[in-house]
Amino acid sequence: MQTSKSSISIDARYHKLIHQLVEAQDYRALLIEVLAAVHRDGGQYTQLAGLSASVEDAINRLTYERRELARLRREAR
Repeated sequence: MQTSKSSISIDARYHKLIHQLVEAQDYRALLIEVLAAVHRDGGQYTQLAGLSASVEDAINRLTYERRELARLRREAR
């Protein structure tokens, strides 16, 4: 899969941001980034629902998706 120069530069900038947050020990910001990836948004859900609710919903979403994946694998056999 070929990527464009713009997506490469965005990935590089994002990678740099994550490393800066780690170095600054800004774990809240890192958590918000992970939650944004799980919720597939830019962090808006966490901002609206609050950190606690966002974490709980992310855990529920991941649990559901893992169960569905396991079910699909069983059915494919």
